[in-house]
Amino acid sequence: MKIITVSYRLPLSIKKTKGKAKITQSAGGLATAILSYSAKSNVNLTWVGIADFDSITWNENKDKYDQNFDIEPVFLEEELNQEFYNVFSNSVLWALFHYFPSFVEYTDDGFEAYKQANEIVAKKVSSIYEPGDVIWIHDYHFLGLPNLLREAHPDAKIGYFLHIPFPNFEIFRILPNKVKRYILEGILGSNVAGFHTWDNTIHFTECVEKILGIPHKNFLFSQESHRTKAGSFPISIDFDKFHNAYNNEEVINLRSEIKKLYGDKKIIFSVDRLDYTKGITNRLNAFEKFLEKYPEWSEKVVFLLVLVPSREEIKKYDERKKLIEHNVGHINGNMGNYKWTPIVYQYQSVSFEKLIALYTSADVALISPVRDGMNLVAKEFVASRKDLKGVLILSSMAGAAKDLKEAITINPFDAEMIAKKLCYALTMDEAEQALRLARMQRYLKKHDVFRWAEKFLTEVEEIHKNDTKAVPLKGKERDRVLQKFNEANKRLLLLDFDGTLVNLQSRPELAVPDEELLDTLNSLAEEPKNEVWIVSGRNKDFLEKWLGHLPIGIIAEHGGYVKNPEWKPVIIGEPEWKDQVIDIMQDYVDTNAESFIEVKEFGIAYHYRNVAEKQGFNTSRELLMLLKNHMYNTPTQIIDGNKVIEVKHFMAHKGTTCKNNVLRGEHDFVLAFGDDKTDEDLFELLTSENEFSVKVGKGNTAAKYRLETVEEVLVFLSELDYKSVLK
Repeated sequence: MKIITVSYRLPLSIKKTKGKAKITQSAGGLATAILSYSAKSNVNLTWVGIADFDSITWNENKDKYDQNFDIEPVFLEEELNQEFYNVFSNSVLWALFHYFPSFVEYTDDGFEAYKQANEIVAKKVSSIYEPGDVIWIHDYHFLGLPNLLREAHPDAKIGYFLHIPFPNFEIFRILPNKVKRYILEGILGSNVAGFHTWDNTIHFTECVEKILGIPHKNFLFSQESHRTKAGSFPISIDFDKFHNAYNNEEVINLRSEIKKLYGDKKIIFSVDRLDYTKGITNRLNAFEKFLEKYPEWSEKVVFLLVLVPSREEIKKYDERKKLIEHNVGHINGNMGNYKWTPIVYQYQSVSFEKLIALYTSADVALISPVRDGMNLVAKEFVASRKDLKGVLILSSMAGAAKDLKEAITINPFDAEMIAKKLCYALTMDEAEQALRLARMQRYLKKHDVFRWAEKFLTEVEEIHKNDTKAVPLKGKERDRVLQKFNEANKRLLLLDFDGTLVNLQSRPELAVPDEELLDTLNSLAEEPKNEVWIVSGRNKDFLEKWLGHLPIGIIAEHGGYVKNPEWKPVIIGEPEWKDQVIDIMQDYVDTNAESFIEVKEFGIAYHYRNVAEKQGFNTSRELLMLLKNHMYNTPTQIIDGNKVIEVKHFMAHKGTTCKNNVLRGEHDFVLAFGDDKTDEDLFELLTSENEFSVKVGKGNTAAKYRLETVEEVLVFLSELDYKSVLK
């Protein structure tokens, strides 16, 4: 078993200088996390990524790097890589996912290149994949890859992690429909889809529900071949690496130089890649506002601004660089003098040692992105302050703000607020600084990058292990169930009605049992060893009319009523929310011809099976979200069923009602049939070796077996009846 990690960048780079190759291993957070995790967990690691070197250079140097892990480079043609990486990944996905829709420059050619690159990487992964391997896919470059690999390897363990924000529905819907579906279906190919925050997770689940129509239960999406768990997994850093670097000899010397250079001036520091999402111009405007509002700080403070070059070939980035440099010149020219330069600006990469020296020299770290998935710079600054000095000012738009609760949070667009918070930070006493930093360091030490990796990969294993694999009820499996039935002395049959015993019709009242079904149920129920129950969402009046004469038990309204032999309600009193739900649903009936409302005692259902496909789907998504907001904090459950949205009392629950009223007997054989989501509540209870469950139709399920149609169910029940007669 090995971990196959997939990311755009490989954990090493090979550069040729004067004909000699230099191999540099990445010191980035992702590479550090995964390489360290694989070493600590003693698993084999293979890394797949896009090569920034040619195949000849690779073949000459592939045995000259640290052999603790394997590298599988993918060589993309230059033009394809340009379209894939710059034109679509960064000019469309990066811009939109960071809430800059006006920066999006979409082209069909870019999207086609993106799909092609994902397919090429999928082939590379497939060529090295072996059953049992874990595939861990990273970031927005490979949104389609999980689904491509799921199609090639249906039983694979696949994890996907997005390192940037996932936008809300109103932003995401801007993309062309084919792109939206490709992205969402792509991510849903994974067993676990990870995001930095719960906000991003919720945005993703809302987009899936509204665009694909796939509902989730506790952030778990059930699909045909597998289930996908969406969740928050905040990435972190190697705490000890940054914390212990404080005492590094080179860091000490560099820190001493910086302190000596700026004397008694207070130092504000920030470091970012060149990117419009980092809010550099907002930061500069806020610093200028600070100097205007608090003139007493003139000549007493210096702002060290370090920008790391990034994506300069993209027009928006070059424009941003020129704007930043103009602002720096403007502020230094207007606010500085011959003996004081307010902003010291550097546009180049810095070494790890210099970065730590800058972190640990600063009195204030000003981190103010306008949108960021996490922002590890904030965590690195906190971890590096072994002296427990310094103040972190952090944008509330960064994912790190969810973890670093003792930071001073700001709105990156509010220059007045930032100026005020800067003054507060610069005058904060050392005791408060130490208290804030100590609390944040305790958190980071416990929730480090190794814990992040382990938690995510453990979740992938768990979801995969517990994923249900319903098998067709035929052949040897069918014979086994029939044999168990034949050998049992006290049998319990639990049968859903619509979609299980009768096919769905244009209106519920048209779906009625025929004589053959009634005869089969009656015959099964008359056998002394059998106990037969209908477990349905229908109201009790309908079930009484058509099935009440049979010697069977009946559960109506998903568990709201029980008949054995008389009808008794599980729920006392009329739900007070019913009229409100009817009013909401009626508006949608009025605007969607052929849709209708079904009123039950403990629930209300909106049926749209007769509405045009696209219109019905779009309307149902809107209604679903509206009901979720209206029914918040009420004792209800909202079911997104097969072309029906139903609101029911939370106690009207097939699983709970069966557990309390039916499954308490001494049965040595239990068999349940059902076709929709409400039946899953019952299936989840049936786990012993003599308890069997059958999903009717398609879709992922907790059931052990599957039959495709109502007709197949009826054939199987007739076989059970035949066995009963033989006995």
